[in-house]
Amino acid sequence: MFVGSLRDNLALALDAHGTDEQLYDALVSVDAADWVRALPDGLMTLVGSGGIELSPARAQQIALARLVLADPHTLVLDEATSLIDPRAARHLERSLAAVLEGRTVIAIAHRLFSAHDADRVAVVEDGRITEFGSHQELVDAGGSYADLWASWHS
Repeated sequence: MFVGSLRDNLALALDAHGTDEQLYDALVSVDAADWVRALPDGLMTLVGSGGIELSPARAQQIALARLVLADPHTLVLDEATSLIDPRAARHLERSLAAVLEGRTVIAIAHRLFSAHDADRVAVVEDGRITEFGSHQELVDAGGSYADLWASWHS
C-alpha cells in the first residue's frame, strides 16, 4: 500500500485515469467493494501515514484489485491469499477465477485447495520439483502430494 487514498492506490494500475466504476468493478472481483463502500470516505479514504491502517488481509485485497485493473497477460502470485483466513481465501480465489481465465498464472501456494484448481501442479521439495501433473494425476500417482491430500481430507 502507498500513502494516499484507496483510489490513488488502485488507479496506479491505470495510469491514474480510472473511473470509480472501473475501480469498484475490480474491488467486486476481489470481494472488497462492500467494506470500501462502508468506509466514511469510500475510495477517497486515506491509507498509510496519516490515514487509516488496513488489516493485512484488506491490503492484500487492494493489491489484488490493482492487479485486476492492470490486466496483465501473465501473473506470478506468491501466496496471494495467505493473509486471509482459509474460508475467505477460498471464496476470493473462486471470485478471481473469472478474472484469471485465459491468462498464464504461476501461483505459489501452500494451501492444497489452491493447487487443486490449477491446470498443472509442481510439487517442490528441498528446492527440487519432485512431482508434476494435474491434481488428479498427482493423487493417482500416490506420491507426497497424494499423501498431503489424503491427510487433509481425513
